[in-house]
Amino acid sequence: MQLLLDAPELQQPTPPAPTDAPAAPDLRTYDLIVINSSAGKDSMAMLAYVADQITTHGYTGQVVVFHNDLGVTDSGEPIEWPGVEALAREHAQRYGFRIEILRRAKGGLWRQLLGERLRFMGERTRWCTADQKTGVGMKHVTRIVNEIRAHQGIADRPVRVLYCLGLRAEESTGRSKQPVLAEDTARSSRVRTITRWLPIHGWTIKQVWDQIKTAGLRPHAAYSWGMGRLSCSLCILASVDDLMLAGALRPRLLDDYLRAEYKLGHRFTFTLSIAQIRAALDVARMELDGEDTAEEVAFLHRITREIVAEQNDLRTGTYARTGLPKRWSDEQVEERTRARVDQLVTSARRAIDLAAAATSTDSTHLPMQ
Repeated sequence: MQLLLDAPELQQPTPPAPTDAPAAPDLRTYDLIVINSSAGKDSMAMLAYVADQITTHGYTGQVVVFHNDLGVTDSGEPIEWPGVEALAREHAQRYGFRIEILRRAKGGLWRQLLGERLRFMGERTRWCTADQKTGVGMKHVTRIVNEIRAHQGIADRPVRVLYCLGLRAEESTGRSKQPVLAEDTARSSRVRTITRWLPIHGWTIKQVWDQIKTAGLRPHAAYSWGMGRLSCSLCILASVDDLMLAGALRPRLLDDYLRAEYKLGHRFTFTLSIAQIRAALDVARMELDGEDTAEEVAFLHRITREIVAEQNDLRTGTYARTGLPKRWSDEQVEERTRARVDQLVTSARRAIDLAAAATSTDSTHLPMQ
């Protein structure tokens, strides 16, 4: 897959870190530094920054980059954007860091979704991160810690592990409240002390892109196609625009998720279904072809209204003690439904346009057949 360095955010460089950013910990006090990389922009900026700090501090201990492979769907479509593993390797090798590709022993995300969890993850129940990433990563930390203890003869103290994550405060309220540096007491033990470090926690997106440009690392091509984030192609935390564009660029993956949604009888997120994404994209494509979209628009309206009505039913319990109106009127439900349909179709039109532009400039590398 072609990897481009022409994301629009790169056009206006800014300082690589806020002036009030907390100082990096003394890296020399750690026996092992683990850098988690998805190959996305935040991982890239963090990797470059930590690499600079390793040089600055004169750190000589072990450094390993973890990249989690989340597997493929039943049809063989990668859950993540094609090419991310190779890109993560390239980034790690740029600094001479050892990289390990991690996979859950019991199977990837798709097998876990359809064979174990039987429902999509939620914002507060992100089993994808807990089981597919953190849990797997900690097992490998255990193995490396045992290797260090054996090879270096460390027996009188825990092995000190600095576990680096590219989380940023401006991504969400939850992430903004996370400490920049803190011991992970739940995962520490008598043989290891794990400290979580969020090196770019206070950075803005402009500062992230500037660090990437300064380091000379190559972003994934999906950014140049218009994607705002590079995680799972269809991620529950993604914006509507990103989900629409991912669906337009990867229709086979979208179909796999649609089949899963119907099979599980569980919606992709509380406010958005894969069926809505597919229907909106169908409307936008048919408009381009000059076809009558009345039937498709009616279907999109119906499934959207069902979700709005469900949200309205929940208001009785949610707002019963707030003094706010307990329920929307029928007119308000219809108004909200029309507004949501308009939003989805507008987003789908944008996605179709961006996908067409990406196809015209990079047709041999797009994952859309």
